[in-house]
Amino acid sequence: MIYNDEAQRTLREANLIAENEIALMSGDLVLAENVLTKERRMLDAAQVSRHVNSTKIVESKGKAKLLKG
Repeated sequence: MIYNDEAQRTLREANLIAENEIALMSGDLVLAENVLTKERRMLDAAQVSRHVNSTKIVESKGKAKLLKG
């Protein structure tokens, strides 16, 4: 899972990833991948979770419907 744009910006501001890197989660590991060289390095998951909340759950505001199948 690649983190959203807001999370990428936050991690760059915290100097956890460079301008040419993206943060992504692979299994239980948090990685920084250089988009130019495809080189990957591990990030400290605890540090990333302090800056990024990846467990946001949004409840639907629409009317609930019964799915038939």
